[in-house]
Amino acid sequence: MPFIVMWLIFLTDLEIMPAESFGWGEIVFIICLILIHQGVHLQCWVSKVQLYKIEMTRKKLISTYANIPPAKNKPHATEAKRFKLKPEVKLNELSQIEGPTQKNGCGFKYSQKEKSANVEHPAQYMSIMSIELHVNTRSTLVPNPEEDEISCIFWCIRSEDEDFDVNSHISGAHVGMVFQGEVDRPDLKISKAIKIDVEHEATELDLINRLVDIVRWYDPDIITGYEVHNSSWGYVIERARKKYDFNICDELSRVKSQAHGKFGKDADRWGFNHTSSIRITGRHTINIWRAMRNELNLLQYSMENVVFHLLHRRIPHYSFRDLTEWYQSGKPRDLVKVVNYFASRVQMNIEILETNELIPRTSEEARLLGIDFYSVYSRGSQFKVESLMFRIAKPENFVLVSPSRKQVGQQNALECLPLVMEPLSDFYTSPLIVLDFQSLYPSIMIAYNYCYSTFLGRAQQWRARDKMGFMDYKRQPGLLELLEDKINIAPNGMIYVKAEVRKSLLAKMLAEILETRVMVKTGMKMDKDDKALQHLLNNRQLALKLIANVTYGYTSASFSGRMPCSEIADSIVQSGRETLEKAIAFIHSVERWGAEVVYGDTDSLFVYLRGRTRDEAFNIGEEIAKAVTEINPHPVKLKFEKVYHPCVLLAKKRYVGFKYEHRDQKEPHFDAKGIETVRRDGTPAEQKIEEKALKILFRTADLSQVKNYFQKQCNKILQGMVSIQDFCFAREVRLGTYSERGQLPPGALISTKKMLEDPRSEPQYGERIPYVVVTGAPGSRLVDRCVPPEALLYDPQLELDAEYYITKNLIPPLERIFNLVGANVRQWYEEMPKIQRIRRVEGSAAFTRKDLKKTLESYMNSSTCIVCRAKLQDTSTPVCPECMQQPHISLLGLVRRQRQAEKRDQALG
Repeated sequence: MPFIVMWLIFLTDLEIMPAESFGWGEIVFIICLILIHQGVHLQCWVSKVQLYKIEMTRKKLISTYANIPPAKNKPHATEAKRFKLKPEVKLNELSQIEGPTQKNGCGFKYSQKEKSANVEHPAQYMSIMSIELHVNTRSTLVPNPEEDEISCIFWCIRSEDEDFDVNSHISGAHVGMVFQGEVDRPDLKISKAIKIDVEHEATELDLINRLVDIVRWYDPDIITGYEVHNSSWGYVIERARKKYDFNICDELSRVKSQAHGKFGKDADRWGFNHTSSIRITGRHTINIWRAMRNELNLLQYSMENVVFHLLHRRIPHYSFRDLTEWYQSGKPRDLVKVVNYFASRVQMNIEILETNELIPRTSEEARLLGIDFYSVYSRGSQFKVESLMFRIAKPENFVLVSPSRKQVGQQNALECLPLVMEPLSDFYTSPLIVLDFQSLYPSIMIAYNYCYSTFLGRAQQWRARDKMGFMDYKRQPGLLELLEDKINIAPNGMIYVKAEVRKSLLAKMLAEILETRVMVKTGMKMDKDDKALQHLLNNRQLALKLIANVTYGYTSASFSGRMPCSEIADSIVQSGRETLEKAIAFIHSVERWGAEVVYGDTDSLFVYLRGRTRDEAFNIGEEIAKAVTEINPHPVKLKFEKVYHPCVLLAKKRYVGFKYEHRDQKEPHFDAKGIETVRRDGTPAEQKIEEKALKILFRTADLSQVKNYFQKQCNKILQGMVSIQDFCFAREVRLGTYSERGQLPPGALISTKKMLEDPRSEPQYGERIPYVVVTGAPGSRLVDRCVPPEALLYDPQLELDAEYYITKNLIPPLERIFNLVGANVRQWYEEMPKIQRIRRVEGSAAFTRKDLKKTLESYMNSSTCIVCRAKLQDTSTPVCPECMQQPHISLLGLVRRQRQAEKRDQALG
């Protein structure tokens, strides 16, 4: 026995098993291992199953001699022989939907931005503070500020101050935590395992007051959290209000005595739905998930998904229940997990903002437009256009009018529409060139001098009345005779003076914007290898392009406009339409091009060159762009954009093809607009299969290969050899906007059911709620068969509805494309052999009878024992009493039978 005790102490010192985890079972188990190793026979008092477990563990723990390694000149041959024996089977063909080749190895949607020596952001001198909370919850419920007190607050401050104390891997960042309570204090147990500042307060009220002190000490300009309403800052504010009846917004503000902050859905409904409803005087609040919703194009905006695509990391997600159990357990290893979990998340909030460059870009745009920081992402385009227009109008002694909502509604209706042709739907195998008018509407406003300041009314009055927007317009007598040769008459009959008489305000503003944009794009051509610089300059030119393009929208905002004028808006639209029609007629008039315009949309033309090569298409495209530009006034310019070869035109604003932008481009880029591969209302499987099928068609023009690929994927779905995440729908939920008479969409219905169990689980406005479609009884409604993904994972009797996904989700989009080439995708599916899977039906020992009634087999009771095949007296259990008394023998027999069945299945396959 002393030998055994010494061995246990030795194992403990080596930390093979921690001393705190030793129980009587572990001690007996280790003693048995030692005795067996010493040759002692234990059959008299240890069962066969226990002996089997002990023997297996002994083989793992006791070292044995390895085989003699091969000679130095033989490893390559040995390895080659070993790999040669393996069948060449792709792993994704066994379990996953085979999609197109990914642009990167891990499937990131956004590449990380590399640092550039040419990009130097000026210091913004703005500090950011992010917080996350740990709240001990009740069972599986979401934290409730009325019931659950705050246990820990984790915070991270980032500052550009050079003297700032840094204790994080993020430059200029300091991380800390504050916890409350006198029992099981984490700082006494894990102080050496964590590297962040740890502070202790006695009560929750002291904890909240300490947070206020930290905010006042560091004085951040921006406060943020991943979701700031139901957690982070919002939870602290709501908890302080409901538990201690004081408004912490006043305590956090910079001018407490003169202004009051506000918080809540009722206080700021628009802010709650679009940005953040937290208003703290003197500080900006950024709701990160909603900011990323406007910046990134993803199917879900959980922190784990955003971090994966933006920061290229996989991070865990722990439920509130698990975090509560770990924190309350008091074990150091569990406490370290909780602290590291929240400390990493609070730092990742800062990293997300830095990687996306949200704050530097917003600061630069605010500086460019002359508006405040918060208005950049909270206000609309009209506010930004007015900011620039005011700067030009004031020196010219113009004042902008402010019509009422009633006056806006009394102006004339818009009459003109842009040219959107109905495309000739087909699969185009010859080159299709795309020509685009560069900033068409801004160019027209400059070229023809359209503006409020140059407007002279209608050429002929309508019903003895002339209007300019919401006002009656009276032209001075003899003015047209005086300006007879110095006016432009728009296609809708409106008159404007030429630039030689008065250059319009809008033309001045747009000319400066477009000239600056040309300058930025010229800078992009100088250093194409610097990806970071290219990205920065591209963002700047897109921001300038956006402001230029929305200027037309400022004149045509007939519902919520600040200063709309339908006459000017119609002049711009109709002039653009005539410019496009004139270009189409000119292209058709030149026979040597042999060109046919098959589609036109507002400011772009799709020209088909039947029988031409790709090099000829580039030559003709550049020639057409130059010729059309010459027949239009400056600065209206037609630009040759790209060549599609081949291409599929489906309908208006829906097309896809292989894109070539340069003559020397060898590998094409898959470019899709408006079809399911870029839409987010379907499933990832739908996107993968459609994109892969199109690429096979474009590369081979062989429908038999497309058919073979499609049937393979259908076979995988029928067999269930797929990943659930490929079949998740994730659509936005906007509770409060649905009609009471109609049926709620699946995502809203799932959210409503969760809210009945826990009112705090209400989704944010516009949040994407994932769900899958499972099999159900014949005639059951689709909405009743939509369940959350976790329900499918937890319930072994639920399975994906393969028939629904194939016939309703995959076939319709493929049909719309392949019908153009005469292929019947639905017939491909109907003629293929289909596999009927055996459903899993569990015994009633594991599930209640209510849970069992989900499949047809659930209504059937077995009359024989599944182990020994004896007749059952009680059919409520699948195993007879004799077999239940020998569980180890019964389990061994079932496992052996399962293994034999698997071998037979492999032999058949």
